[in-house]
Amino acid sequence: MVEKLGIEGSKIEDLGNLLYKNYGTTMAGLRAIGYDFDYDDYHRYVASQTFIFVHGRLPYENLKPDPVLRSLLLSLPLRKIIFTNADKVHAVKVLSRLGLEDCFEGIICFETLNPTHKNTVSDDEDDIAFVESAASTTTSANGPQIFDIIGHFAQPNPSLVALPKTPIACKPSELAIEKALKIASINPQRTLFFEDSVRNIQAGKRVGLDTVLIGKSQRVKGADYAFESIHNIKEAIPELWESDMKSEVGYPGQVAVETSVTA
Repeated sequence: MVEKLGIEGSKIEDLGNLLYKNYGTTMAGLRAIGYDFDYDDYHRYVASQTFIFVHGRLPYENLKPDPVLRSLLLSLPLRKIIFTNADKVHAVKVLSRLGLEDCFEGIICFETLNPTHKNTVSDDEDDIAFVESAASTTTSANGPQIFDIIGHFAQPNPSLVALPKTPIACKPSELAIEKALKIASINPQRTLFFEDSVRNIQAGKRVGLDTVLIGKSQRVKGADYAFESIHNIKEAIPELWESDMKSEVGYPGQVAVETSVTA
């Protein structure tokens, strides 16, 4: 944000918090308020930095194989798909560290919902891969109009002016969730959506998914189930192993990361 987009360092914390809160990810928020950048360049750049919230420097070594979860997933006779706002590299690395790389049919990740951006975002669904995986503005040095989101929320009644929309699709956007469901040919009425984010759970519920909030013992609005650990799934929802929704599943190897499925 400082080195590539020229944003003042003193604004980064407040700006980052506002963008994440209102758009789901900082990247989606930056695009919404007017900054333009190549998505691949963005991911390559952040992967080289040392901030703890950047995927490239996260302490992956702290992740250990989870044989209990692996056994549960492999015994569950239903389709299982990862849906993450993260990029493909991060998702695959985490699955590998946990020993779960062959437990899922595929990954719907950032690249799935957001084709490579150079100057414009493609609206052509053939470019989408199922990865088996009137407000205050300022002018930047390069000319684009930048929406002053910090100034916007400093106003007495910020809700009177709508925030600009982002071209990036990501949770908790209901459109992003619906897009992911379509790409993976998933019927929301026959699907359990596992999340540790309350706002993502609530968005999933609004599109018709049954929802499971992980990391909490008390249900919140929008959550059909809530339990502290994903390891509790069989005790909490044993009917999944006895369900008439069973499908023939068998994943012969690692999660595929190249195959494209046209929605």
